[in-house]
Amino acid sequence: RRKTAHCPRCKERSFHIHGYGRKRKILHGTILEKQCILELVPRRFFCTNCNSVFTEQVPFVQPRQRVTLKHKREVIGNLADRSFSSGTRKYGVSYSTQRKWLIELVSDSVYNFDEEKKQETPFVLGIDEVSFAGRDMVTTIGNITTHKLKGVLRSKRKEELKKVLRSISPEVKLLISEVVIDMCPLYLKAVQEVIPHAQVVIDHFHIIQDANRRIDSERLLLQDIYKKSIPRYIFTKNKEDLTSSQIHYMGEIIKRYPELKMFWETKERLRRMYKSTTKDDAAEHLRLIIATLSSTDDGELISWGRTLARWKPYILNYWNHKSTNGFMEGMHNKMKLIKRISFGFKNKEVFIHKVMLSVLVGVLLGHTNI
Repeated sequence: RRKTAHCPRCKERSFHIHGYGRKRKILHGTILEKQCILELVPRRFFCTNCNSVFTEQVPFVQPRQRVTLKHKREVIGNLADRSFSSGTRKYGVSYSTQRKWLIELVSDSVYNFDEEKKQETPFVLGIDEVSFAGRDMVTTIGNITTHKLKGVLRSKRKEELKKVLRSISPEVKLLISEVVIDMCPLYLKAVQEVIPHAQVVIDHFHIIQDANRRIDSERLLLQDIYKKSIPRYIFTKNKEDLTSSQIHYMGEIIKRYPELKMFWETKERLRRMYKSTTKDDAAEHLRLIIATLSSTDDGELISWGRTLARWKPYILNYWNHKSTNGFMEGMHNKMKLIKRISFGFKNKEVFIHKVMLSVLVGVLLGHTNI
């Protein structure tokens, strides 16, 4: 250590040692699977400038704490792919302490766009939702271009999303060329109000997912009416992936329940639309699909056609740069894995910070200094 210390009052350097404090034991992580403990005897200095006595501040440990930043990072790094109970067994740190350290270390890295501001390169922003528990949803925000999750919102409320988007610096907002969302009016309005210059793209995965959901709703309705089981897998499977026997079975089901035919054919027409090479071809495909749905006498099909017509411009924006939310869907799978590893969560804030930890673990643990 240095032979002098800075006075916290007048900021002058003092070299007059007034006395010594009680020996402190400070946890400093592990070395070769052995607990490392630093022993420190704090010195008290006398400042001749302001006539005060003060205790020196050690740079690698905060006042009144008995652990170093390295120890905190090691304990929290363990949470990236393990449960809180494993951290308690390995390091002897309670759940509440791990939770406090987790929030302390991760909070500064949430909704941080400093890297984008430094690079000054246009990028695509992705906004999507995933279930926390049942219908309790959280919203994820990420940079699709660089494949980095930027943060997770506690809900899918419009005001909460607008608050986060407004917190982005004006320089970074101008770099956002596109925003990829699902068919959620709240997301659309929030983006249009805060980032009006960015093009909105409806993710094609959600268009097909919505089609499968509509087919399944009709299937369940027919099951209740006829009191007979109708298989789900055969309608959600891509047409080209069906075997000859499954195609024959599909024909029998459609012959028995003709109401399902239009739903399944519309889904396949939407899939063919996404194979279009140009935006004009895709627009023509979508126009014909909407016209066909609108000309039927089925209320659900008419409603589907109106939904596609309402979102038509944003669906067609996909052909500008072929941007998708595939990265965000991959992150959602990772979030579900984190929930299974941790045996579920009751506290949404802890879940969000643990998700961010799994993404930022390399950044948080990259500093090796004491």
